[in-house]
Amino acid sequence: MDGNSIVTGDADGRVVVWDTNLQERCKAAERHGKMITALDVSSLHVASGSNDGTVRVWKMQEPDCPLVAGPFMRHGSIAVSSVKFSPAGSRIASVCAHWGCNVNIWHCWTGDQLASIGIGGSCTHSLAWSSDGQRLFAGCSDGSISCLDTATRKRFSRVVKPRPGDDFISSLRVSNGDRFLISFSSPGRVLDIWDISDTPTSRPIRSYRRCVSASISQDDLYLASSGEDKKISIQSLSGVVDPSYFFCRLVPLPGHSEPFTYISPTAHRARKIGELEQAEHILSREIENRCDQVFTTYARANRALVRIRRGDMNGALDDAEEIMSSGARIPQIAHVAKAMALIGKGQRREAIDAFESAHRGGYKDFIESVKSVVLFEVELRDTLNCETQLIELAALADDSCPWAKTHKLLLLAEQYIRRGECDEGLRLLAEVPDLDPFLRVLEAKILPLVFGWDIYDLGCMVQQLICRALFMSGRTREVNEFLHINENCVDEENEARKADLGWLCEKLGDEAMCHENYDDAITWYSVSLGLYPESRVIDCGSEFAKKCILGCEQPGAADTQDVVSMSLYPPGSARLLVKRSKARAFKELWPDALKDADQAIDIDELCHWGYERRYVALCALQRYREATETLTQMETKMEVAVDPQLRSGYVSPAEIIRKIDEEIGSICEISPLVLIDVRTGNLCDADQRIRIFKLDPVFRELVASMSLQLDGNRIKKVVIRYFRYVMFSHTWEGKEEPTFHDVSKKPIYESDQHPLRCKLRRFCETVRDDPEGYLWAWSDTCCIDKTAETIFKKSIRSMYNWYGESALTIVLLAREPAPTTIKNNRWMTRAWTLQELLSPKYIRFYDRDWKLYHGDATPNHKESPHIMRELADAVGVTQDTFVDFSPKSLSIRAKLRLASTREATEKADIAYALFGIFSSDLIPEYRDPEDALGLLLEEIVHRERDAKAVLDWVGKSSQFNSCLPAQISAYRHPRYVPRHIPELEMEARVAELRALLPQSDTTSFFHNLSNLGSIGFARRRLSLPCITFSVSVDTARGDEASSAPSPIIVYQEQAALPGQLKLKTPCTTLTARGEVVLVYPWIRDLLAETNNLPDLDDYTRALRLVVRLEQPFRALLLEKQSYDTYKRVATDQEILVPRRKIMSLKDIGMKVLEIL
Repeated sequence: MDGNSIVTGDADGRVVVWDTNLQERCKAAERHGKMITALDVSSLHVASGSNDGTVRVWKMQEPDCPLVAGPFMRHGSIAVSSVKFSPAGSRIASVCAHWGCNVNIWHCWTGDQLASIGIGGSCTHSLAWSSDGQRLFAGCSDGSISCLDTATRKRFSRVVKPRPGDDFISSLRVSNGDRFLISFSSPGRVLDIWDISDTPTSRPIRSYRRCVSASISQDDLYLASSGEDKKISIQSLSGVVDPSYFFCRLVPLPGHSEPFTYISPTAHRARKIGELEQAEHILSREIENRCDQVFTTYARANRALVRIRRGDMNGALDDAEEIMSSGARIPQIAHVAKAMALIGKGQRREAIDAFESAHRGGYKDFIESVKSVVLFEVELRDTLNCETQLIELAALADDSCPWAKTHKLLLLAEQYIRRGECDEGLRLLAEVPDLDPFLRVLEAKILPLVFGWDIYDLGCMVQQLICRALFMSGRTREVNEFLHINENCVDEENEARKADLGWLCEKLGDEAMCHENYDDAITWYSVSLGLYPESRVIDCGSEFAKKCILGCEQPGAADTQDVVSMSLYPPGSARLLVKRSKARAFKELWPDALKDADQAIDIDELCHWGYERRYVALCALQRYREATETLTQMETKMEVAVDPQLRSGYVSPAEIIRKIDEEIGSICEISPLVLIDVRTGNLCDADQRIRIFKLDPVFRELVASMSLQLDGNRIKKVVIRYFRYVMFSHTWEGKEEPTFHDVSKKPIYESDQHPLRCKLRRFCETVRDDPEGYLWAWSDTCCIDKTAETIFKKSIRSMYNWYGESALTIVLLAREPAPTTIKNNRWMTRAWTLQELLSPKYIRFYDRDWKLYHGDATPNHKESPHIMRELADAVGVTQDTFVDFSPKSLSIRAKLRLASTREATEKADIAYALFGIFSSDLIPEYRDPEDALGLLLEEIVHRERDAKAVLDWVGKSSQFNSCLPAQISAYRHPRYVPRHIPELEMEARVAELRALLPQSDTTSFFHNLSNLGSIGFARRRLSLPCITFSVSVDTARGDEASSAPSPIIVYQEQAALPGQLKLKTPCTTLTARGEVVLVYPWIRDLLAETNNLPDLDDYTRALRLVVRLEQPFRALLLEKQSYDTYKRVATDQEILVPRRKIMSLKDIGMKVLEIL
């Protein structure tokens, strides 16, 4: 499992999986039967044993999914005491704690009983497999431990004799490369470590008593135990037992007391199978542990050899030099490692000296052979680099050591064969000595450590190279003679040899695939199929075949992932057809590859590999519908696959389509509700677009290409590219514009020749013919069903985002009597076109004749410097604002100023066109036109708490609220910007005010103003915190002779505002008896300027605020209504209160006024 889960069994018979991260129960299987008495876990399965004598295998599913019940096995009628998966997970052993009960071995996926072996004697309580799955250990109630050879399936042999007392073996664990067996006995609480390297005998290594429980770490390096003191002890196993138990002692010759090297089984195994990175990691950890200086020295030398095989010559040389300078006894393997590292660095003279140093030990002949092989490889490499004759190396190939001579001849012959000189290669291979007598000599175990190959490998490579040379020479009959095949005989022995030949041809094909020689691979596979055209399994049971298997299954430098996957192919002709199909696919011979795949399916329709090759060929032939069907069939076949990794390596079409649907859903969420299909001219909603997409070859190709890996990024790119759309920005020209219902009845391309329909048609044709290959387009005239209120409202609210998410916005400038620039074009005066200009990231301008504006062919006119400069000059904002606009790019007042120059046919559209620019959440309602603008401005004030941006205007009041303008054009009037007060002037006036204004009054005024509250706006009522000044109305009505429609009113200001202001207002209700106030509403700005100086005391800050209040300011005039409410008195000019000196704060009021 993944290490994030714990599996438990409960008394009710349920197997439960717990999430260790969430610390909660996340999965529970169906009831097993009675109480769970035994559990074990493999990578993808859970095995459980019950009190009723049954065993069940459960399949792990996706996270948060319950376990799926698998095979059900009945062991007996009493409780199962132990269940254990084999290391490969394909078998499971079970046993009951009952006298005379056998140990049963089952097939995990079918539930078939493979074996039932009796132990004899006492009950069995625990089981453990060796790491290779060849031995099964059983712990019994009398303290004895028995072992079964699972290959022969003979009766258990006892490896630990019964011990006195009533302790039974409650748990077992095999560790350290099958050298240790850890047993735990209950109830005596004894932990024993046994040496089982020489089973059927064993001997105790260490014993601990009074342990409560114990466990071994996954890497077999640490022992954890708990005692009666409730403490957990963790100690290195190398400190518990003699360190020599952790290392294999390798000597090239018998009788030597000093080994050539010591190496741990785990590192030795990793090096032998080619897992060099893992081997280096293991050796590095052993060096860091420093359990013993001798073994640390050997580990460092071994790591040097591993680094040489990985090409890290500097690291290898560092290890060797570290050993030389350590002061410890230098093993000969260190000299060899240093010499080989120096060879790798091109320092031949120094390498020879290092070999000479190694000769001083007792392995002179062996080291001399290693030296001759290494130097021969160097000579061969130099010869090939210089392109000189290979014949000069023939004399160097002769060697008294059989394996050294074989390796040299093999290297030399391979070069001749690669050059096409097969006869010379065969002559050299004929000189290879017989290696069979040397297969079991001690030095054969050291060769994989030094070179990465052994004598078995050499023998197999020689025979393969002979067959290859004969085949390349067209001497197939000699291959038969080489393998002693008599084609006229059909006895069992020759049939086996014929099978060997077919299998060898297959392996030569595999090697050709590794080296990307696909023509050769096709030839080898075809020869093998010719030997066995029928569908029987090729039997490779001969000694020759076993050698070939051993040689071919050792991963080497040329191995690829393809070779690893080939080992999983089904045996027989179907396997060969699958491989040949793969080779033909690499050559792009797709019809032949498809034919091979079809034949493989005919031979074995249950194997998914044939479907996989058929799927690849169909994709290449662009037959995507058939490819997707084949992928579904392949998924079905993999449901019954024995190896669960095969299923995990593929993605089902359903999962692919589900991921595509998720991406489509995300795209449709941000796309217009209806778009025009520019290929047909029809309107399509989201469902129709999805149906069209799933009928398109793009969709089928996307599904077909995701079988091996679900590439979410590619899916997203394909979906975005397919569903992208182009928006249309133009000026509305009357009721003849084609509507939603017009285009729903007749495609755009079939409409009449009315100029406005031609405009829409030309837009669609421009989108369709664009080199980018756009498929969808949108126009406001026909893509919104204005009769459907819900759709209409959603479209109004979403339009800004639709333009922003578009792939391109095409702007068609309005036709003018005379040629105009963008600045003078009517398109620049319309309300809706403001968001159509700002929101898109990509835009393109066309004139009325559908020619690019100024002939500018830049794909995106927002990247055209001269067009952006013209727009910036026309609108009065920077070019950067157009290129990367967002609602936060401009201030509220700046956006209102831009909108003030725009017009709309419907007054309400003035506000609706600003919803996106102001990020409004309002729902459009076509009621009183002034309400739309009033609601928008109300929302802005309520959300931003900014009075100055919205309330500072000149003109007529709105019926919505008197503090709001009736028309957006009121914001054309520039804002008043207060004069900056120099600091010296500020300090001088503050000093004067200190003498005039008492500290208590001043700070009290400042605190009251700070706590006055913030502006609020809801339900048409404005709550406005402000400073108030009482004023009186002069009864004079101005110039009586004037013909002005509005009277001139003269206001006489009181104490704090001495003087007069003459204002022109359309209001005719003001009288001398009415209560009128002049207010300063910009309190937030006033306080912000003062509070930005935190180091000042409150009195000083209050005085600075008074100084700012003395400056000229733009005021509002309010008239009191009933019930303590006010209305703003609109004026045709700004009310600018001049600069004056405040001598007292008593006449200055402050309050929150409710304004209607």
